Amino acid sequence: MPGKRKEKIFAYIVMGIYLLFLCWLILFKLADSINKIPSMRGINLIPFHYDHDQIAESRFHFNEVLYNTIVFIPAGFYFTVMGKKKFLSGIVLSALLSLSFETLQWIFALGASDITDLIMNTVGGAIGAGTYWVSAKLFKGNEVKIVSIIGAILETLLVGLLLVLMISNL
Repeated sequence: MPGKRKEKIFAYIVMGIYLLFLCWLILFKLADSINKIPSMRGINLIPFHYDHDQIAESRFHFNEVLYNTIVFIPAGFYFTVMGKKKFLSGIVLSALLSLSFETLQWIFALGASDITDLIMNTVGGAIGAGTYWVSAKLFKGNEVKIVSIIGAILETLLVGLLLVLMISNL
């Protein structure tokens, strides 16, 4: 049992780093200084609606939708683990986290709040919750450990890449 406790603590640490990264990504747009944080306030309550929906921009919109989905997959996984392995808790908590980010963006004028982001982040959370269930079947009790190790490796690589990018911008 002590091994499982260590795995859960490790999972919490990896999840905490992931949540800090999400804050930096969503609220601060990966800015490396305060004056690079965008100051704008917008809101879009029409799903998948874009003001300047031209052919050249449609690829950008598709990528943005895809990225919003992908970035929330770990949230769904970890929220399912932390929610006593209940599939619905992973989805609901992902949706609440996304709603919190969208609300904070609007309140503090840190970007455009968009219902499409909320929808696709929730879809990503659902994929993450589903990923938990698939990995639970495949790895039979070791899914938290395995995914936490993979997450830690990916986060380390990401932090290294971001440091290189920030140093190259100096």
